[in-house]
Amino acid sequence: MACHPEDQKKLKYYYFSDINLENNNGLVTLNHQPFTGMVYSLYPNTKDTAEVMGFKNGREHAEWKQFFPNGRLKQRRFFDNGIKIKSLKEWWDNGKLKLSCSFLKGENHGGFSEWNREGRLVKQMHYNMGYEEGSQKQFYDNGKIRSNYIMKKGKRYGLLGTKNCVNVKDSIFKK
Repeated sequence: MACHPEDQKKLKYYYFSDINLENNNGLVTLNHQPFTGMVYSLYPNTKDTAEVMGFKNGREHAEWKQFFPNGRLKQRRFFDNGIKIKSLKEWWDNGKLKLSCSFLKGENHGGFSEWNREGRLVKQMHYNMGYEEGSQKQFYDNGKIRSNYIMKKGKRYGLLGTKNCVNVKDSIFKK
């Protein structure tokens, strides 16, 4: 359900190709007026739904969805008057979860997880109002730890491991 399900039901639906929306510095307008409504687009070959987006007073609003050409859900997210809220979920075309995170007042807040196409966890982060906080982990596709650290009051503790370091003895200038 959307942030305000009753709002989404009241919004008029428009086919994207039938209207001429403009983005003026983040404000979506129709005929130079802030746009309110739900907009959908279709895949040209199948006429299946490709995307559904909502706007209220020119700002992103309600539940947004994107679909793969096969009809499977690709992305689902929520907005409230231009602010990211609730959650964002993305899926790979094979149906496996790709990304899951949550928002509060437009900022990443809570868990953030990302998986590769095979369904293996590659990133597990935690946020507090847009800033890393708590346990942060990244993994290689084979499952081995790439980085593992804790963020506490803006300071990082633990293994970062995201850069390839070269020992001076292993330099290409070695004689």
